[in-house]
Amino acid sequence: MKRKTRKALDLTAHHAALALQMLIEDGKIAARDVAAALKRREQMVRDLRARLASLGEDAGHLVEAVRKDPRVRRPLTRAQRVARQAQGRYMAAVRGLSKTARAKIKTVREESGVDAAIRAAKKMAR
Repeated sequence: MKRKTRKALDLTAHHAALALQMLIEDGKIAARDVAAALKRREQMVRDLRARLASLGEDAGHLVEAVRKDPRVRRPLTRAQRVARQAQGRYMAAVRGLSKTARAKIKTVREESGVDAAIRAAKKMAR
């Protein structure tokens, strides 16, 4: 599959104009093609400005609403942190077990709690 490569040139506007003029004189590019490309560019710029203006009007209300109602991320409570750590230890203990062993550990967890399930999973893993 052929790859498209794009090489960036460091040209000033003056150098670009000179290069374009040379290409036109050499017959590599027709002047009408350059004129058409410039017209397309101008139309594209007008369209983009119109779309940005409409977005600016529409988005202005949303920005104000977001500024008035910031969502604050509350820190974890101690109970949440302990629960998440226990969940992580449980997942680590169960990770290497087969599906049937996981099912057994799941029943142990429901009956006796996370700590008992972790102990049972570590015992099964040996």
